[in-house]
Amino acid sequence: MFPLLIVGCGHARPLTDSDITDKIVGNWKTDAVLPTGATASGTVSIFRDGSLTCSTKFVREARTLNIFYTGTWQVDKGLLIETIKTTSHSNLLAVGLVTRDKILRLDDKKLVFEVESGNIITRERSP
Repeated sequence: MFPLLIVGCGHARPLTDSDITDKIVGNWKTDAVLPTGATASGTVSIFRDGSLTCSTKFVREARTLNIFYTGTWQVDKGLLIETIKTTSHSNLLAVGLVTRDKILRLDDKKLVFEVESGNIITRERSP
């Protein structure tokens, strides 16, 4: 298991839920190349009030799919828990879906987390 760390003043300490809650607020790029060969580009916006929005464009060969969703989030025991409230494609992303992602690293520029399937995702902070 990887400890959650904040680095500063030459020492590191585990991230608390409060640390994660404070640092995760903002915009994060969803840019990635998926195992299917599709590319994803967009932004997840995480708000201090516990809400979030995501807009991502997926492109594979000549096909394009734009997905937008809203939801809520909270942090509990190092897990980012997101619940989908609205979605542009309920056949692909169901309203009420709950995800639990383990935060592995979080700083001013990067968010690294492990999804329930075991895949590791890295997101860069967006201006």
